Amino acid sequence: MVVYDRVHEMVGVVDDFIGPFVHLARPTGLTWQSRWVSVRPGTPYEQRQLRVLAALHRLRHKGLAEAGP
Repeated sequence: MVVYDRVHEMVGVVDDFIGPFVHLARPTGLTWQSRWVSVRPGTPYEQRQLRVLAALHRLRHKGLAEAGP
């Protein structure tokens, strides 16, 4: 589920709920936790933003793999 975290001002995907906290992740590998009351469902724009971020991350890593020894 794509959500927007008001405290960190970032869009992420819910990984897990533990008590009053929700664990979030971004396609870049960044993970963090926040209180569940500070997140809200992502808007269509924010969902698109996360998909584009994932595509950019894949593209950058593809370029690094090709530049290897």
